[in-house]
Amino acid sequence: MRLNKIFTELNETLDKLDKDRERILKLSRTLIRICSKAIKNIHRKEYSQYHQKVLNIQKIHNDMLLLVSKNPGVFLKYLKTPEQEYAEAKAFYAVVSKEPLPLPSDLNINPINYILGLADVIGELRRYVLDNIRNSIVDDLNYILEWMDDIYTHLFSIDFPSGLTQDLRHKTDQARNIIEKTRGDVSISLQMSDLKRCIENSEKKP
Repeated sequence: MRLNKIFTELNETLDKLDKDRERILKLSRTLIRICSKAIKNIHRKEYSQYHQKVLNIQKIHNDMLLLVSKNPGVFLKYLKTPEQEYAEAKAFYAVVSKEPLPLPSDLNINPINYILGLADVIGELRRYVLDNIRNSIVDDLNYILEWMDDIYTHLFSIDFPSGLTQDLRHKTDQARNIIEKTRGDVSISLQMSDLKRCIENSEKKP
């Protein structure tokens, strides 16, 4: 019966799609978890461990791309979160290590997913600034703040419908609030550092 054949073919197709989907989701969860650990390595200045994780992330990402390429119309959406996390980890490291930001094409990441990940870097940079303030490290505070401003300015310049940019506008609004808080923290920290230096200099005078 032709109807039986139709549904047999449909079930075979769906079964293959379901198996590939499960593999993609498993890889996605693994990639997101490793990216989170890699970002922690950056905060802790454990850069050799970070680089080891990035090699693993690249391999997992490539495996995901191969699976997605089988049916991009169905699977492309599953790249959004893991690629954001991948972009965030790479961009965050580039900023704090004073290296050029990688291009989306360098990482083989969808540009929209890359920009969404870049928006999240601002939150990590605030955390990095606060850690430095707690450790009385003030040398790079303005440098980090300038990077936060530059990223925000470019994010704000993207003027396309949300159907294309997804939740970028919301992330941009959050970034503005994060930067304003950080600017106040940096200003107070630098003032306190200057005051401490003045007191120490006055105490050294005979």
